[in-house]
Amino acid sequence: MHISPPIMFPRQNNEEYAAWVMRTMPVDPHRGFPVNGMESWHGGIHIPHTDTGALANPLRAVADGVVVYASYPAPTEKRDTKPLNYDGATDNGCVLIRHEMLIGEDPVACVFYSLTMHMKQVRPEIQDKAGVTVIRGQVIGTTGMVSGRNAYHFQMCCSSDMLKIICGREHDHLNVSAPGRAKPAFGHRYFFLPEGTAIYEGGTPYGLSAYPCCVTTEALYVIHEGTKTRTLIKVSDDYQPVGETAIAVDYICEPTPTVGGHKTYSEWVRVAYPGGEGWVDVSPPAVNCWTDADFPDWAGWTLVDDDATPDGQCNSATVKKALEKQDPDFTRFICKFPLEWDFSSFDPRFSWLKAPNDSLPEPMSEESYTELTEHAKALSFFDKLPVDTQKELTGLVWHFDPRGLMIQLQKAERRLIYSSANGGKRKTMNDFTVDDMRYGDLTKEQILAQGKLNRINVFGEELKVNFFDFTKTVDEHFASMESMAYWTAWGEYAPLIQIMLEKFRKNEGGVLRHDLLNKAFLEHKTTKECVAHIKTFINELLSDNEFSHLSQKKLIELRTKIGRNVTLPKFTDIDWFNGLGITIHDTYSTNILLDELDILDHDANNFHRKKFRAHLTFQIQDHFGLDIGDVNGKFFELTTWFCSWFILQRYRNYGFKPFINEANFSIWIEG
Repeated sequence: MHISPPIMFPRQNNEEYAAWVMRTMPVDPHRGFPVNGMESWHGGIHIPHTDTGALANPLRAVADGVVVYASYPAPTEKRDTKPLNYDGATDNGCVLIRHEMLIGEDPVACVFYSLTMHMKQVRPEIQDKAGVTVIRGQVIGTTGMVSGRNAYHFQMCCSSDMLKIICGREHDHLNVSAPGRAKPAFGHRYFFLPEGTAIYEGGTPYGLSAYPCCVTTEALYVIHEGTKTRTLIKVSDDYQPVGETAIAVDYICEPTPTVGGHKTYSEWVRVAYPGGEGWVDVSPPAVNCWTDADFPDWAGWTLVDDDATPDGQCNSATVKKALEKQDPDFTRFICKFPLEWDFSSFDPRFSWLKAPNDSLPEPMSEESYTELTEHAKALSFFDKLPVDTQKELTGLVWHFDPRGLMIQLQKAERRLIYSSANGGKRKTMNDFTVDDMRYGDLTKEQILAQGKLNRINVFGEELKVNFFDFTKTVDEHFASMESMAYWTAWGEYAPLIQIMLEKFRKNEGGVLRHDLLNKAFLEHKTTKECVAHIKTFINELLSDNEFSHLSQKKLIELRTKIGRNVTLPKFTDIDWFNGLGITIHDTYSTNILLDELDILDHDANNFHRKKFRAHLTFQIQDHFGLDIGDVNGKFFELTTWFCSWFILQRYRNYGFKPFINEANFSIWIEG
């Protein structure tokens, strides 16, 4: 992972990352985000802990970064007296880290800050040494006390310019009239189905009627979470649930006429709508798509910049409306207000406490206000920051609930480290437009004219032996292919050929995914050799990088190394690997993704002792279909079963649809 909680309590088996973050970062309800008990803006959360011993819980850097400010806490006797002890003993140790993180499969760099305040101890190697590099998980100090309680303050924030990179905008709602960003993109997908979207009925996407069962009468907002989709409608400024599907399997197929020229494929997604469930083609230009990189409103993300008052009191109508709800959830709120650690702006931000106010039982006295002022001065550090940091954090700054941002950014760790779409031949995923995916496009005469190796010269006259037999019935052609399967397939993976032939005969098209195909690729020697090379490359790059997470430059190096030096997984064995050498053999397109990269040893002083653990995911596609070249010079035109295959697919009177075989599998590596 590339971001983790400041206290890394063990993650339980099968515990989701989001659940782990929420469990390890409980919040004091009176010191939460974005407001405290007095409804004053509060830039972070107070996280209580139960440790009362001499060895406090170690606090860690949540991500790789550079320390821009660190201060050692005052001794215990000062913590227990004013000005630090305003309403209870308070530690003033703090560490501010500037993080530059890559997000997305094709990554972009974003910058944010994390602040850990009220620390009992700060590690000596980072004290008063601006510019010290830390890596995720490195201990920076220990938890302390705030207001007489064992707790610490933790916050994450960024500038307006950086918010545009993190979520693509800095105000208002997501623009549903424009498609989502191509870079960065990560996580779940989100669709906006405008009024008038056609929905088709059926338990599966195969054989859908030419006519929809209904047309939407209002816009639908869809969250596609892989195993299910959830649908919402917008009522005023709120989103209300419509329902969710139990199974939301994508159906990828050849482009429908309505999307011709826009994509090389169509995609059907099952969604709930008012009145039932059905299939929607999400490929047409009218249906826009976003990812988690766009922080969609209907996923709960809310940008708050509607407090125009200069003080630190929360006068946001958006926040006040949310506070009226039972158990309001601000985890996905992003709020714009001044940094609270700038003492020069203290009086403009807090003088409202001395005036009659609905948020206070009674105005604060001058004596109490003076004590609060001195307490704030003892904690403030903005004037001690480097000039560049002050420029980024001056004025109005965007603040996050750190738990929500961490959960979101962890989704953005996946990196695309190889794609055949970026190679010289530009072989993309889900490409139904190439010649071997055509069907029913040739006449009998055009098919009989194919072949180069079946021509012989006898005394200057060309003779042709033609195995394209149009006297056979469809059943006889399929029998010829099944005979091939019988004689060439054996062992554990033999059923795959029959599965493919059955799909071909059903004339479904689309994409075939099967666990047995995943297993065949995972266990094949070419996959193991490919993974071994990638492991070596990552180890070399991390050594050069002193075991920090791979920079953008290092990722480009990794892609180049894989593209130039690695043989991709494919079934090219001399025994054809249980028949897969016939039905798949070489592959058409491949994506390799680095899902997770974890540095296992956090010894900051000796990177030679470090190790890494990485998770690789492969997505491999091959076309179960024949192109013109397959029957012109590759010996296949001399094989009866191959000619039967070509006739079944390409003959105008038959037109059985080819399809894409897709394998998806993952593997952990350590080095």
